[in-house]
Amino acid sequence: MKKLVIFLISLSLISSQSFALFSPRAMGMGGAFTAIADDSYAAYWNPAGLALNPGVEMAGSYQLNNRNTQIGDNYLGLKGCFEVEMDPFAWILGVGVASMFAYEGAQYLGNRGIVKKGWGREGEKYSKEESMAEDVKKEDVENKLPDQTISKTETAKMAAKEAAKGTIQISQELAKTALESATIQVNNYYGGSRWYHPNYYRPNYWDNRYAYKEPDLTPAGKAQFAGGISIMADQNPALDQNTNWYTFSIASGWSEIAALGCNLNVYDLRIPSSGTKGLGAGFDVGALVRFTEKLTFGIMAKELLTTDISWSNGSTTRYMTNVNVGMSMMPFPMVKIAADLQNIFGQNSQTPTTHYGVEFKPLYGVALRAGLYDNNKTAGASIGVDQMIIDYAIVGGIYNRTQMIGLSWKF
Repeated sequence: MKKLVIFLISLSLISSQSFALFSPRAMGMGGAFTAIADDSYAAYWNPAGLALNPGVEMAGSYQLNNRNTQIGDNYLGLKGCFEVEMDPFAWILGVGVASMFAYEGAQYLGNRGIVKKGWGREGEKYSKEESMAEDVKKEDVENKLPDQTISKTETAKMAAKEAAKGTIQISQELAKTALESATIQVNNYYGGSRWYHPNYYRPNYWDNRYAYKEPDLTPAGKAQFAGGISIMADQNPALDQNTNWYTFSIASGWSEIAALGCNLNVYDLRIPSSGTKGLGAGFDVGALVRFTEKLTFGIMAKELLTTDISWSNGSTTRYMTNVNVGMSMMPFPMVKIAADLQNIFGQNSQTPTTHYGVEFKPLYGVALRAGLYDNNKTAGASIGVDQMIIDYAIVGGIYNRTQMIGLSWKF
């Protein structure tokens, strides 16, 4: 069975040509997801969220219409998170030491001109959903860089290793109690669905993990450690740019009250009409803080550090820094309200955008959503079936009623 699971994960990663980017759940809430980000899509919205809801989860989604109208149709995400008891001071010390090594490494690369800060630099920058093809094609020089791609087989091997990590550590005496008391999660709703049931070892966004009566079954006094792999493979003839993003994420949290996360993004691009290839990288950081049971704050800085994308015709481009902040509130157990302000510093002379969303969960395993994506209306829904969650979203306004459908599987 274990070999079968690893094979299916590997196969899904290798053949990820039919999955879509932004997550139907997040888009159904108008993109107001910076302070939520508690599923496999967290790497894009806020990598700190990978440290929430421990377990191993794989997700992807398919854009039903309006494909190739922007960069980012195809996406697959894999998350592995485990939880262990840990003193808060030990966790803070560990995160601090890791951050120090990361800072020293970034400074070393910066001194050699490989990595540069992503903000405050002059020159043209691009949103990640924009094509660079037209500007790159303006330059035509002889010297070509060698073809540099990341092996999807190697990526699949890394994904298989992550699959062995997702677990919640509790004592043997509590194991039976944990499974029996999982049904307490249904009490927060009008009832449960026939097709989807609570499982202590596979928590999701319907669960309140602090609802368990035994303190040792809650996240209190425990640390969460997570890793993730995301692959976006977009063959886009309409925009004349084939875009491959490989994102490797790590995150850690304590008691699911505070969490930190970061992404290493590798960009492998190609312009089909000219055969021009580009390679670059970027670094994102994110944080989540739960002030009370009902109030959470999130911040995400995309491309905080970046390399220039070097093209084989001699030109260089780069993605712009984008800082997003968000807040989510849960006035009732069945209702979550969220708001985001994205690109708060107006990078690249682009106006900050506002995002609002609401998620209503009447039954355990059923969710309804609505939102505003910078004044463009969105809506969505989810239903749980066995170990799967099926998501749907429709995005109106400038997105021309784009529809998305997704699937996530919690192992």
